[in-house]
Amino acid sequence: MDVQETNTTASVQVFALASGSSGNAMLVRSQGANILIDAGLPLRTMAAALTKRGVGADGLDAILLTHEHSDHSCGAGAMSRRTGAPIVANAATIQAYADREALPFRSCELATGETIRIGSINVRSFCVRHDAADPVGFVLETAETRIAYFTDAGCVTGGMRNALRGCQLAIVEANHDVDWLRRGPYTAEMKARVASDTGHLSNDSCGDLLAERLEQDGPLTIWLAHLSRVNNSPALARRCVAERIAQRTGVPYIMEVALRDHPSLVWRSGSASVQLSLL
Repeated sequence: MDVQETNTTASVQVFALASGSSGNAMLVRSQGANILIDAGLPLRTMAAALTKRGVGADGLDAILLTHEHSDHSCGAGAMSRRTGAPIVANAATIQAYADREALPFRSCELATGETIRIGSINVRSFCVRHDAADPVGFVLETAETRIAYFTDAGCVTGGMRNALRGCQLAIVEANHDVDWLRRGPYTAEMKARVASDTGHLSNDSCGDLLAERLEQDGPLTIWLAHLSRVNNSPALARRCVAERIAQRTGVPYIMEVALRDHPSLVWRSGSASVQLSLL
């Protein structure tokens, strides 16, 4: 399935616009392709962020939805109507989102496990475990660049391991610290949901998965994503994941944290991450 054809050797840029339970959005740019992964921010906020990064009202090519939960989708319909970009997701996610969205929107069905071409980028979805209709992660790939993206993943799966193989940038959930969750203010029911196999990935599980990837496949740039405001912190997530990696491998890597409420990171193919707060 093709949305648009262009040069396959274009460089790729990734911008972390927001990551967390208050809203998720990542922009991936390549020659002939501007792709938004999740749209969990208000339209005005997302539109301003995209404009600042050179994507105008008619410049967005697709909105990839991992699942229908509002922190990933609340602005998707409005952004689709504003830009004409289709919402790309599997049938169950499109239906679950449409059940909440009062106005029509453009959509393009991408069955879980299938691939669509958007400009110079091949996009493949894969199944993750979460309490949504049919949640997925994405692999975005050009001739020279491979990016893996998954959040809201309750447990490590073979699909997640496969997505990480050969990638240069991994955007991976490190949602909570197990002890902070256990001792924290959530209700027993909410704690059980977060810790379940259809909840969210812990720092320890994230670190073990990344250590396995590094040991098997070499250096990597890592963005820790979807950190809990209550049960985690950027410093704790970095420390815990780094400790788990160090227990298993000495392969070099770059690790940053995608922040919750504002744009925080930029990555360009062939270069390291840039932490915007340091500029």
